[in-house]
Amino acid sequence: MNIPVTVIGGYLGAGKTTLLNRLLADPQGVKLAVVVNDFGSVNIDADLIANREGETISLTNGCVCCSIGDNLALALHDLAERPDGPQHIVIEASGVADPVRIADYAASHPRLFLDGIVVVADAETVRERVQDKYVGDLVRDQLAAADVIVLSKTDLVDADACRQVRAWLAAEVPGARVVAAPGAGEVADLVLSGAAGCEAMSRPRADDEHARQFATWSFVRRQTLDGGALRAAIAALPPAVVRAKGVVRLSEAPERRFVLQLVGRRWSLEPEAGEVRDDWASDPSVIVCIGLADQLEPEGLEALFAATPTGHVPQAARALLRREGRS
Repeated sequence: MNIPVTVIGGYLGAGKTTLLNRLLADPQGVKLAVVVNDFGSVNIDADLIANREGETISLTNGCVCCSIGDNLALALHDLAERPDGPQHIVIEASGVADPVRIADYAASHPRLFLDGIVVVADAETVRERVQDKYVGDLVRDQLAAADVIVLSKTDLVDADACRQVRAWLAAEVPGARVVAAPGAGEVADLVLSGAAGCEAMSRPRADDEHARQFATWSFVRRQTLDGGALRAAIAALPPAVVRAKGVVRLSEAPERRFVLQLVGRRWSLEPEAGEVRDDWASDPSVIVCIGLADQLEPEGLEALFAATPTGHVPQAARALLRREGRS
C-alpha cells in the first residue's frame, strides 16, 4: 500500500503545533505517523503516550511521533519500510522552512507520495509578516506553496478583520482553499486522505459548532463514469470544497477501481493499489466532498458531476477550463 504524505508549514508561532495536537488527539481511525523537529514543541498529552523508545513515541491510538533527527529522508524511509507502518505520514516543517522543499522528500521512497501542503497562517499577523523586510519573502513563499491555508487565531481579531484577511489571502494565493482553524474532530477530515474511508468523512459530528463551519456532500452512481468528464468536473470544483475523496469505477478501465484524493488545489485520480478483484464490478462510485458550510452549494456540485456517466463535460466545467486556458 502506498502511503500519502502531508506537509504542515507556516511561520514561527502560526499555530502548527496546535493543529498537530488536535490531529494526534483524534486521528479518526487513521494509523498516523507525525514527523517533527522536536518532541518538546508538540507537548503530547501524557495520557496518549503508550511508550517512548529513542526518537519514537508510540501513542495509545496506534499513532507514532518521530523526531526528524539529522536526516528527514532516513526517517521517512524507516517509516515506509516498517511492516506495521502508518497509513498516513504528516511532516511538521520548521517555521523558517520552505514547505515545497520539505514536500520534495515525499519522493524519497517509492511507497510515498505527496498528498498535500497545509500552511497555517496567523490571522492577526500574517499581513504584517509579509511586509517585513527580513522574513516577508519567506512567509509569502510559504503561503504560495499551500494547497490549503488554515487561518489560525481568528479569536484574536474581529469578524470584519477576519473577512479582510481572508479576502487578502484569496487575492494573494488564488489557487489555495482558505479555512478557519478546524476544531477537534475536523482536523483529520481536512488533513488526511482516504485511509479512514469515505464513510468516516461523511459521518455526523457531535459538536454542533464544528458542524456549522463544515458540510459534506456525497455523489453515488452505480454505472461507470467517463474519466475525461470526471477529471474536468474535479478540476472545476469551487474553492468552497477544501477536501474530497472517493473510490470510483471508470469506463476506460471498468475492471479496476480508481481512488480520488483532493486537498485544496492538489488532486489525483489513480488506480487503486493491489490486485483486481472480481467483485469490484458491482461496486458503486462514491465521492465525498467537504467544504465550508456557508459556501458549499449541493445543487451546483450535483450539476457538475451529473453528466459524468455519459462522457459529456458539464457546462460549468467547460467554462472554468476555458477561463484557465486548459481547453
